[in-house]
Amino acid sequence: MWTCAGVLALVACASAVTRDQFYPHGPGYDQNLPRGAEVTSPEISLKVPIKFYGETYDTIFVNNYGVLTFRADIPSFLNIEFPLPYPSIAAFYTNIDTTNSGAVYFRETNEPHVLSKAEESVQNNFHDYYDFKPTSVFIATWEDVTFTTNEQTDLRRNRFQTAIISNGTETFVEFLYPERDIQWVQKETQVLSLPDAKAQAGFVSEDGRIYTLRGSGSHQIRNIVAWSNVQEPGRYVFRIGDIPLEGNIAVPDQYNQSEVEIEEETKTCAQSGPSVCHIQARCVDYQAGICCQCADGYYGNGKSCIKDDVPLRVHGKINGALNNVNLNDVDIQAYVVVADGRAYTALSLVPAGLGSSLQLLHVLGGVVGWLFAKPSGSAKNGYQLTGSVFNYTADIWFPATGDRVTINQEYLGHDVFDQITLETDIRGSLPVILAGTKLEISDYDEQYTLVEPGLLRSESTRTFTNKFTGEKYEQRVSQTFSFNSCRFAPPSTEDNTPSTLKISKNYLGYEVRENIVRYGMSDKIYPLGEEDPCIVGRNSCGPHSSCVVQGNSFACICETGFTNIYQDNVLVCVDIDECASGIHNCDSNADCNNHNGGFQCRCRPGFIGNGLNCKPLSTCRDTKCDVNARCIDNPDGEAICTCNPGYNGDGRYCVPNYETACASCSPYAACVFTGNNYECKCNTGYSGDGLYCLENARRDETTRAPAVDNGNNEADYNETIVLPECDQYSCSCPPGYSDYRDELNNQLCRRDYDAPPPDPANNYDQQSTDTYYPTEPYYQSSPEPRYPTSTDAYPTEPDNGSPSSWDPSNQRPVNGEYAPSENSYPPPSENSYPDPSQNGYPSSTDNSHYQQPDHNYQQTLDNNYPSPTPNQYQPPTDNSFTVPTQNNNQAPSENNYGQPNYQNPDPVYQQPDSAYQQPDPAYQQPDPAYQQPEYPPTDNTDNSDPLIKCEEDSDCPPNAVCTYSSADASSDWEGKHCVCPEGYEGDAFECIEKTGAYCACGLNGHCINTRTDEYLCVCDLGYHGDGYSCRPNFSCKNNSDCEYNAECRPDAKSNEYICQCVKGYIKDQNDACIPDVQLCNGAWCVEHSSCLYDQVLDLNYCHCDDGYIGDAISQCVPEGRTCDVANDCNDYAVCTPVENTYQCICRDGYTGDGYTCIPEATCRNDPNMCDIHASCLFRHDAYVCECNAGYNGNGSYCNLNPRKAGNFLVASDGASVYKVPFQVTSRDFATPFNSGISQIAVGVDVDCEVGRIYWGDVVSYAIKTAAYDGSDSSLFLSEGVKSPEGIAVDWSSRNIFWTDSRKLTIEVANLDTKARKVLFAIDRISNPRGIAVHPRRGKVFWSDWKRTSPKIEWANMDGTQRGIFLDSTDVVLPNSLAIDWERDRLCYADAGLQSIKCVTIDTQEKETIATNCSYPFGLAIHGNTFYWTDWKTLKIESINVETQVRGQVPIATASRRLYGVAVAPDTCPPAQSVCAFRNGGCGADQLCLPDGNNSRTCVDADQTLSRL
Repeated sequence: MWTCAGVLALVACASAVTRDQFYPHGPGYDQNLPRGAEVTSPEISLKVPIKFYGETYDTIFVNNYGVLTFRADIPSFLNIEFPLPYPSIAAFYTNIDTTNSGAVYFRETNEPHVLSKAEESVQNNFHDYYDFKPTSVFIATWEDVTFTTNEQTDLRRNRFQTAIISNGTETFVEFLYPERDIQWVQKETQVLSLPDAKAQAGFVSEDGRIYTLRGSGSHQIRNIVAWSNVQEPGRYVFRIGDIPLEGNIAVPDQYNQSEVEIEEETKTCAQSGPSVCHIQARCVDYQAGICCQCADGYYGNGKSCIKDDVPLRVHGKINGALNNVNLNDVDIQAYVVVADGRAYTALSLVPAGLGSSLQLLHVLGGVVGWLFAKPSGSAKNGYQLTGSVFNYTADIWFPATGDRVTINQEYLGHDVFDQITLETDIRGSLPVILAGTKLEISDYDEQYTLVEPGLLRSESTRTFTNKFTGEKYEQRVSQTFSFNSCRFAPPSTEDNTPSTLKISKNYLGYEVRENIVRYGMSDKIYPLGEEDPCIVGRNSCGPHSSCVVQGNSFACICETGFTNIYQDNVLVCVDIDECASGIHNCDSNADCNNHNGGFQCRCRPGFIGNGLNCKPLSTCRDTKCDVNARCIDNPDGEAICTCNPGYNGDGRYCVPNYETACASCSPYAACVFTGNNYECKCNTGYSGDGLYCLENARRDETTRAPAVDNGNNEADYNETIVLPECDQYSCSCPPGYSDYRDELNNQLCRRDYDAPPPDPANNYDQQSTDTYYPTEPYYQSSPEPRYPTSTDAYPTEPDNGSPSSWDPSNQRPVNGEYAPSENSYPPPSENSYPDPSQNGYPSSTDNSHYQQPDHNYQQTLDNNYPSPTPNQYQPPTDNSFTVPTQNNNQAPSENNYGQPNYQNPDPVYQQPDSAYQQPDPAYQQPDPAYQQPEYPPTDNTDNSDPLIKCEEDSDCPPNAVCTYSSADASSDWEGKHCVCPEGYEGDAFECIEKTGAYCACGLNGHCINTRTDEYLCVCDLGYHGDGYSCRPNFSCKNNSDCEYNAECRPDAKSNEYICQCVKGYIKDQNDACIPDVQLCNGAWCVEHSSCLYDQVLDLNYCHCDDGYIGDAISQCVPEGRTCDVANDCNDYAVCTPVENTYQCICRDGYTGDGYTCIPEATCRNDPNMCDIHASCLFRHDAYVCECNAGYNGNGSYCNLNPRKAGNFLVASDGASVYKVPFQVTSRDFATPFNSGISQIAVGVDVDCEVGRIYWGDVVSYAIKTAAYDGSDSSLFLSEGVKSPEGIAVDWSSRNIFWTDSRKLTIEVANLDTKARKVLFAIDRISNPRGIAVHPRRGKVFWSDWKRTSPKIEWANMDGTQRGIFLDSTDVVLPNSLAIDWERDRLCYADAGLQSIKCVTIDTQEKETIATNCSYPFGLAIHGNTFYWTDWKTLKIESINVETQVRGQVPIATASRRLYGVAVAPDTCPPAQSVCAFRNGGCGADQLCLPDGNNSRTCVDADQTLSRL
């Protein structure tokens, strides 16, 4: 704990930071951001990288809003609580506008005086870094910045500075806040709009870890100029660089924030009053310390104060388990009318089976009621005692059934929007209440006793009654509240006087359709009286118990963690064994250890954490060390990365220790570690001593092939590119491979070309197609032949009879065959595209160095168009000399991007290479007698692409159109050719949509540019959503989203649905609906009643007039003339006994007060609501439409189920979709039931419920469908679809899921209504492909084959709980996915591992099903047999997992690659979803999406198509 002499960093001990203590900045020093409210930051390259939370960053963004980010900038203010979406360093994050005032400066510097100042800041505060020497300081300064409201610039100004201090391997940050230069903490907003978050300061990591400065997001942030962690007010230093995965930001050695806060309270008000008390509170000095009291017009505990009578909101999450049903992130929300002490609490997204029983947990709303009860006399409510920061425990016991529930809540105080947050854990069992049962609870009182300072106890009994049967449920509730009270104020009689909480006007309800439980109550708290029963009662209470007032008596209540039993006729408190009873909340990888009054969770060996959350200790298998480091497993902790000899760093980032050995290396040399030192070594292709390197002489410079794009070659990747062989010091390539660095600087090995170079003297005399390819690092030859295709569709070589297989895949031929590029798809079949001999499509050459992004699926589509046949002359595109061949059947040779190689007419002569160029002048020409054939003159520059001849648009590649040649065309062709139309750019072989500073955002959304130059839609200020569907703040889906006295209606201005007050109510400044006229304590009194005043309770209430009885709110009926006597109920009502009287209750299907009953809007009274093939049936307390047997649909629309006749495979070769029998015979063979002239069907799946097939067409941009027999073929979706590579049908929920590799989305649509929703877009999606669904579990899985980080992800079908199911340690190139229903496993085809693998979903147990698969793509499972399509064999391969017998299912008519494959069964697997019936109770225009927890989410469909 610091002292004033050198410890406590407050104004009493040190002078505050002043502006002249800033690092030098401003005009003449720095760059600056443009002025404005929404400013885009440039991506700033760093000379010295910044280490942040263990990650290394080479670029940074400076944002307008007081924050530095990595990965992307924040051009618009995000009004959210931390974490921000990107790694962030926030000095003072708030809504800054520099349009009229202020500036933002930044620069990176290594000036000696700046480095010296930074070095002193680090070494003086982190003693372990006494020798730290920074090499760079990045300085960002916000100078006199302010905000704008209603176009008026505020006069208050803020000034602060951030300095990031780095040496490349470790990083520190210094924040500077000058005295009196933080003048505002929150932009002032208009009434009825969501307020801006209060200023936040801290750090956000890549994985979401957060560290915030004291006071961040609260009113106390204003004290940031007076506080410090380095003994100098307004100055802070943190270590942010090498932070372990389980760690967080490091503070200076002798700083402890908790000790500082405790020390502050022992000072005087003059010393630390502003640091302790709320801004609307006054500080009171006592002998031992200080206390705080809220000012007039405010109430609270002094540290937290709120304005009198202002409505408040409370929100949080509930977790735990009840009746063996998990509660996963159930929402709890409350709205409090403080002026009346009225609290409304709602639990949403509750499991459907628990909804009715949860009415018994009325205590959840009771805590909120106690917190804001209307105080009377000297009694204090919960907020006045705690300021909404406290821990709450309730033990609820049901004597009749023996059920017991334990509730633990932590109230966390106010968030950045001044709403109160809490976390709840509930465990135990409740009595089962049948669905549709309505409970009620009458008024009751509770007594609260202050057992000791900061500890409040209560004991009470509550009784719930079934409104229909009269059955009663008694519960005994023991409650404990613990909080921090001011310990310096002398005790007073009023504080120690027990209080009574009176709870009245209770409301209980469960809304079945929306899965919402509601509690409502009015609370008033007042002193118990002068006599305290516990004055005597305390003496009779035993150990582990407290005396609690009960009415005019007392009770001895066991402390938390203890329960009462009788021993020798005496009630004693014994420990509850939470571990044995199963009511603990320890992690599944932790041990529960019981002790008196509680329990402790400890992670098991091999795991790390706090016991509540345990993660596996990292091992070298899952630890990412630097390529120049080795990993050492640590049995007692995390794996350790250590740099190899010759390198310096922390192991995760290592830099060479070059010293002076490599200071003079040649530019054509590399610094290589040999032995224990570095030396200069000439690169491949150069000779010398490393200091001087000369290029080796080449026989023919023109034989060099173009550079090969190594980023996208799935099939050849495992043979052409391999990993180096490494020991603990260095890595080397195996024989036949050369060192190679990819675009991410990963050390790899690339295969050498092993053919000898041709002899130039004899080159024209040999009959050979061998070509010499240099083996330099940037040149690559193809490996062994890849993907042979049928010889029926393409010419063959006549000289040796061997096939010359064609595959349009951007690779040169090897031994007469072609190697495809990554992600390529086959050429069109004869019935799909024009004959190549009629309309040849030559490949482009000008893009030979163009690197497509991983996610651009379109890169493969242009490969589906064959190059011209040799008898079609195409003008050369460079200075290569090419001559025609006499043999028209000779298949063309192809360079890296498909340029044909035309042969010499002499049958003996063959051109050595398709990329052959004019020889070097020094090159010796061949036989002078040789006659060069005459050709039109060629330009010596690569000035244009060959033209793609065409007759109509369908002859052109995707997105291209057919038009006449322009006058300046570089070809003698005068007919039509393919070009990119307006809005697209490219060479006609590939036409890509133009991108600019725009994107297809929805209404009230706008476009921002990300770091990767991609455009992202975000919602405008005052709206929220995903950028495509933006709704106003306080928008709603239905009435259940609104508070009481409000309903969901369209807004006249925006036409969006928002919560609006019902008639007779108006909104206040907090968006609460309050009466527009005078009501009776918030209620309308019915006819024959009056509003009376209770002087004792100090409140108004409705009371029936003389001669009438009733509750005065719902009805008042004549006394003595109840319906059993008067017989005056409506014809559609029944006279029912209620308590001690009789009451008219409307019959089922009607609503009203019993005297007036009107029909509910159901199919029972309106048969036209149902389809003619549906029936109106009573289901779950309501009448609904259900389709008759033999029909399917939602009841409003029913379609006849087609004849399914399943039990076959469905497969696609792109142009055709086939029906394939499991056993192919001469009579039963594969037949196409759908073919398209211009389609490439990739993803395939079936709807087994109704017997339909669905497939994704990546050329037509559509999802198509047909019946099992091929009839009724149609487009299912044709708008907003780009490249649906993966298709998965949830037949039970009636939904279809797909991956779109161009839009980078995972999407879902309803099969019946076509209502659609984008579940995930762009975020962490690179190359999505396969997808599978598990209806019973409510899970969706998808693969992403990104080279650098392949993975299989999963999530609940409603988009929640997204995570990585398998990462790069288990997958290399994952393609299609399938569910093994018999064994409940996820299975996948991995082309990188050349295998089929399965993983048990629950246990993650892994099994390899098949190995040595050539190139598996599609995958389907039928019982014990696995089927997969193979891109090499062009067949469907199979294996029986029991017999291990492998086989093939040929498709005779398929001459190209096969893509997706699926099983069309007779009956669906036994995996029913909660959405199987009536769309799960969701609206007709909503999607019912299982939430993975045996429940579902009703999701509104996207109103606009996303990312068209």
